[in-house]
Amino acid sequence: MKKLTTMVLAFGFGSALVLAGCNSTNSKVSDGVNKMLATTEQLSKAIESGDQAKVKEVGPKLEDQWSSFEEDVKKDNKDLYEKIEKYLDPTIAGSEASTLDKDAIGTLNDQLTDALKELDKKTK
Repeated sequence: MKKLTTMVLAFGFGSALVLAGCNSTNSKVSDGVNKMLATTEQLSKAIESGDQAKVKEVGPKLEDQWSSFEEDVKKDNKDLYEKIEKYLDPTIAGSEASTLDKDAIGTLNDQLTDALKELDKKTK
């Protein structure tokens, strides 16, 4: 009986550690997504106002934010990882362009925002 109790306790403790680790990953992804969504909102406002200096300042921040948790997304949500990558790189490139193409970068930013919101829903 003592062996059974020890096994059950060990299994319960191991399960708790695994679940805590999963929650940590989801928390990291959720925090990263929220930061990126705040940045895409700032970028959207800068695009709408035609503030090219602000677009150039805000757009590149997306890459640093994404790099902090992208491996977790790639591992757990490959389809959404690819969808985000599809819109992220051109959005950043458009923000760094010498002339602002408001329509193109606005559309890309909106598509990136939608993909991030989809990921946010999946990680909750």
